[in-house]
Amino acid sequence: MTILTEQLASQIVQRTMSIIHANINIMDRTGTIIASGNPSRIGQLHDGAVQVIREKRTIEIDTSGATHWQSSQSGINLPITFQNNIIGVIGITGPPDRIRDYSQLIQMGAELTLEQAFLTNEIQQNKQIRQTQITNILLGTEQDQTYIQERAHYAKLDIQTTYAVIIIFTPVLDKKHTEEVEKHIQSWLNHEDEHIRLFTNQHLILKKEIGYSNHAHIKDILVEKHKNSSIPNMTIAVGSYLTGVDGWRQSYQQAQKIIEVTKTLYPSGGVWNYEDLSLEILAYDLLKNKPQSTKELTTTYQRILTESDGIQLHQTLQTYIEENGKVSITSDKLFIHRNTLTYRLDKIHQITGKDPRNINHLLELKMASLLYTLESN
Repeated sequence: MTILTEQLASQIVQRTMSIIHANINIMDRTGTIIASGNPSRIGQLHDGAVQVIREKRTIEIDTSGATHWQSSQSGINLPITFQNNIIGVIGITGPPDRIRDYSQLIQMGAELTLEQAFLTNEIQQNKQIRQTQITNILLGTEQDQTYIQERAHYAKLDIQTTYAVIIIFTPVLDKKHTEEVEKHIQSWLNHEDEHIRLFTNQHLILKKEIGYSNHAHIKDILVEKHKNSSIPNMTIAVGSYLTGVDGWRQSYQQAQKIIEVTKTLYPSGGVWNYEDLSLEILAYDLLKNKPQSTKELTTTYQRILTESDGIQLHQTLQTYIEENGKVSITSDKLFIHRNTLTYRLDKIHQITGKDPRNINHLLELKMASLLYTLESN
């Protein structure tokens, strides 16, 4: 890896020249100027730097001696070292007597900047390796437990840790909302949590279990935070707290299934856990794994929508289900008379053979509605 890049050298030049009133040149290990306060010099070979690299020492060039150097001006040229190797040269233009007192400070500042950049890059690389390993663990189909544990160990993941996998899904957003999602997520995280950006519109969090926390508790916290968000149609899927590689994978699969279900059934977003959507997920699994077994129910529900007032009957039934079959509340919410509601429920009974006032029939109608909606989208 090249430590002293042109971009980093340019940053050192700009930062140093904002503090001192002297031109700064940065040369690479061949003595070529790669950054300078005088852009016209970039790309030129610096004789003084070549000698610094060859002799491994600081070279001073005074005004009288500058004429003996073909491509150097008066100043001080100091080696830039990293891990005991010279990787470049920093040159300060000016009379040596005037700049000598602070030249070593400038050299030290350049070397510290390089070390910081190296450490930052190393941390970022380790983070990317860790995130890649976590993603592979959650998405992978590898069954060899030894191999899986080796991956976890390589990523420095304690397989005895209990995590809940949370997926945050948003429709494609503009730059402003994308940045807002990032800030929103950061406000949820503890230092022991893992955050991975899977796609532009999908983030993944491994939320570590702390004390009394559980997925219902975490959901309640996220619901409160979600209320303060202006991000449109954001869905937060909370998997169960589970332990070990297999547990994390199961929690991820729960959260992923929640996302798949809610994208169709509840596109306006919200915060959900697995227990919230037990019937919806059952419908999703049936449709995905045994589509033939769902035909009778979807055909039953389709009869409602083929009526001239089918949309009205559909909306009435959905509200009736949401209000747990409470006639007064349903009537008020729909702004209709109780008799009108009774008439519509009777008509649904007549069309489908299922009476919405019978709890078993109502459950069948809800399942039929879910299957029809999932199948149609």
